[in-house]
Amino acid sequence: MSLDFKHASLADGVLFSTQVAVPNVVQGLFRKRQPVVSAASLVQADLLAYRCTAGLVKRYGVDPFYVRVVAEEALLVHHPDDIRIVLGGSPSPFASDPDAKKKGMTAFQPNALTLSRGDLWSSRRAFAESVLNTSKPTHKLAKGFIAKAAEEADALLELDRPLAWEDVNTAFQRLTRRVVLGEAAAEDSKITTQLAKLMDAGNKMPGKPAKGYDQFHALLAEYVDAPDPAALTGMVGAVAVKNRGADVDPAGQLVHWLFAMGDTLPANLFRTIAVLADHPLALAEVRAELAGKRLDTSKTIAGAEYLAGCIQDTMRLWPTTGLFGRVTTEDVRFSNGELVPAGTQVLIHNLFNHRNRARVPYADRFAPEEWVSGDAASDWSFNFFSHGPQGCPGAGLSIFLGQAFLATLLTKADPVVESGPRLKPGKPLPYGVDLGSLKIRLRAA
Repeated sequence: MSLDFKHASLADGVLFSTQVAVPNVVQGLFRKRQPVVSAASLVQADLLAYRCTAGLVKRYGVDPFYVRVVAEEALLVHHPDDIRIVLGGSPSPFASDPDAKKKGMTAFQPNALTLSRGDLWSSRRAFAESVLNTSKPTHKLAKGFIAKAAEEADALLELDRPLAWEDVNTAFQRLTRRVVLGEAAAEDSKITTQLAKLMDAGNKMPGKPAKGYDQFHALLAEYVDAPDPAALTGMVGAVAVKNRGADVDPAGQLVHWLFAMGDTLPANLFRTIAVLADHPLALAEVRAELAGKRLDTSKTIAGAEYLAGCIQDTMRLWPTTGLFGRVTTEDVRFSNGELVPAGTQVLIHNLFNHRNRARVPYADRFAPEEWVSGDAASDWSFNFFSHGPQGCPGAGLSIFLGQAFLATLLTKADPVVESGPRLKPGKPLPYGVDLGSLKIRLRAA
């Protein structure tokens, strides 16, 4: 017997397209268009998107349901049990390269792990996990990374003015180049500029490598061929030998790490600083956790679980990827018997799932403790790093770098929000925080 999930009405499809899908695209799928993001913030686009999905879920129930996204229908999955089916079944039968994503990412990383399938995916995943030390408690090069993060944080503390988003992003871009490529790349801002242009091209979803990609790839290959033993490039050679014969493309894999560490992570950290500035008890907890400890050791940084919880809960509250998708590679039958045909687009709305008041008791408040003593880390509703076989292989390293960076900043300075949204406890936190509107002064503690 062939069963089918419910189909949302045409009117609801128009609503979802205009309030969720289209705003997600026009703000920039791969690199945010800051003027558009600021405009979207003024009209509270994130709140509208949340309310839209919440209304549809209330109308169509806990099971997945089809909703029209512009011209085609997609299956919207929102219950954690069904999210587990999808993400636990990636990359097959739920592949991570739906058409829109593939057309966009091909512009700046055509050989990306997330665009791969089958044996090629397995080879590239093994490469990423080896270089990023995914299975290890801390990275092999962690101690050196701590020193680099502290240096970049100290440089920000020397600025005699409020921090803007560009200050934090520039500092972290430099840190990212040092961590991924090595010290020789510290001042090579051309790499960051080139990647930004390629990602801008990706927003237009050209379906082919953008102009300048070959030159960019060649530049990265130069760093791979002259590896820094204190950077990730220093680990690439030995790992690549293990994958000899597979089309891993080591230089091509570095692209994802450069933009994930250099764009996404600093956005999350700047918001973390902002929320801690207005949550004095949480800030005090962070400092108590670090008090009297050496901040140059992996044990201290990795052991700062509450600080990690602050970063993770910021990512839950304001996910940098609000909506993401999968595509079925074959017919799939869900647990209730519903059949989803091959080629079906599957959507997961992080913004809604992370703040779903019906399922998350702490949905609209800052709750870092849930990542320390609660079950937030195992909740399949929260997917800023995804879950399952295609969970981010660099998740641990990203949080570690964030811990090292913030440990220096927050033990040496009191953050004070001078402009932008106030994120005070006692009332529901907003659904969006425009990075461009934030100005934070770091006063000597």
